Amino acid sequence: MPLDSLLCQIPGENPPLVLEQMVRSPSGGVSLASSTPAYFPEHTDPYCKIAIPFGDVSLHVKWQTASGQQKHQHIRSGHVSVLPANLPHEATQERQMEMIVISIEPLWLEQLADELMGKPIEIIEQWAARDPFVHQLGVAMLNEFQLALPNVIYVESVIHILATHLLRQYSSNHHPLVQDAVTKLPPQKLQQAIAHIHNRLEQDVTLSELATMVQMSPYRFARAFKQSTGLPPHQYLLSKRIERAQILLRETQLAINDALGANCTWESMRQAEKSWRP
Repeated sequence: MPLDSLLCQIPGENPPLVLEQMVRSPSGGVSLASSTPAYFPEHTDPYCKIAIPFGDVSLHVKWQTASGQQKHQHIRSGHVSVLPANLPHEATQERQMEMIVISIEPLWLEQLADELMGKPIEIIEQWAARDPFVHQLGVAMLNEFQLALPNVIYVESVIHILATHLLRQYSSNHHPLVQDAVTKLPPQKLQQAIAHIHNRLEQDVTLSELATMVQMSPYRFARAFKQSTGLPPHQYLLSKRIERAQILLRETQLAINDALGANCTWESMRQAEKSWRP
């Protein structure tokens, strides 16, 4: 994989070929990976990973637990894999497949755990979990990649949702998350965030930059923004981009009509078309 890849860096002179589309975000990123059957020798990854494979999946993995125990697992269709950062593992892929891989920065995840749980956590590896929630998010992300590269704020929102899910379901601490009341953004902060979104409709906007602007954590900002507007930030951004496109389309149509002249109605155009026919 290239050096800027979010996927594992495989050792050796001729590592297996993996095609990757990716979107990075401050909290990690999401990749769509496609590869042919291959052996992936032992390696580690600096990110915490969630992998959702698609197709006729048959993947054999071996890994070493934190206590030094060697384990083996066969991953099939419908499974999702959760890996803590820096877990030594090797894999044998028997069939061609696609995979959505969510990469989460360990330091960012620690900060989120401290905010939500008030204590450090350890992610426990689950190579062949049956998790309909994660799988459905993977399907949604796969659909996004098939249309176009997802925008950064959408990727960040998915990472936040999955990170919270990891802390609830796959961590060594099964204590409940800190449940605080979801309040609306103060009017001044809401207007500040909305103005920034409107000024950046044609550019990438990240959840992190919006949260930093109003001096909140991304997690709390996203919840408060939805409470205030009825939409999560990525959906609000999408709705405003659609509105802007509709306005531009109307303005373009008006400009075309003006160019045709005030007396050039659709009826006169049809009459002209008839007169041009042989």
